[in-house]
This record gives sequence, C-alpha cells and structure tokens, in this order.
Amino acid sequence: MDHLSFSLSVALIGILVVFTGLVILIFCMKGISLLANTGTKKEKKEKPIAPVAAPTPIAAPVVEAGIPADVIAAITAAICVVMDGASGGFTVKHVRRISNAPAWNRAGREEQTYSRF
Repeated sequence: MDHLSFSLSVALIGILVVFTGLVILIFCMKGISLLANTGTKKEKKEKPIAPVAAPTPIAAPVVEAGIPADVIAAITAAICVVMDGASGGFTVKHVRRISNAPAWNRAGREEQTYSRF
C-alpha cells in the first residue's frame, strides 16, 4: 500500500506542476500581447448610420471568341470553389486564352493530362 500512495502522490505533484506551468505561460502570453498592442489601439468613434446603397449590377464577363460558355462556367465555378465561395466579393470580368507557353511545356502538360485517363 505504501508504493501505491507514493506513486499517486508523485503523479498528483507532476500534474499540478504541469498545469501550474501552463497557467503561468498563459498569463505571460496575455501580458506580452497586451504590451505589444498598447501602441496600436485606436479610439473607436461612432460612425453615423448611413443608408445602404443598392448594389450595382455586375456586367457579363468579356469572353474571347472561340471559348464555349460551358468552359467559362466551369472556370468560374472552379475559381469560386478555390476562393471559398462568392462571398469574398470577387467577380470574373475577363477570360482569355493564354498561349505563351513553349511547345515542350504544352507537350508535357498534355502528356500528364492524357496519361491519367
């Protein structure tokens, strides 16, 4: 029974030391963040409430001739997925084909694409 009480007391002391250290670290981090933010605090001024203007209509994207509408829709959908939805306020205004890559670059890209089918 003596070994059990000794091991429990050692475990309890270890747990108390660890949590005390964590609490001290939390207070140190809070203090450092308060010291770092003391010069950057600005007084909040109350802004007058103004009526919200109606949103301006979004123009259709300018599309290069020869690009089908379904390709434009797929590109726009992919951009929306990557940009985490349209809530970010971005719009696709212009889509054009870029063909300035060297021939070896295009050949390698096509080889990679077609090897996955």
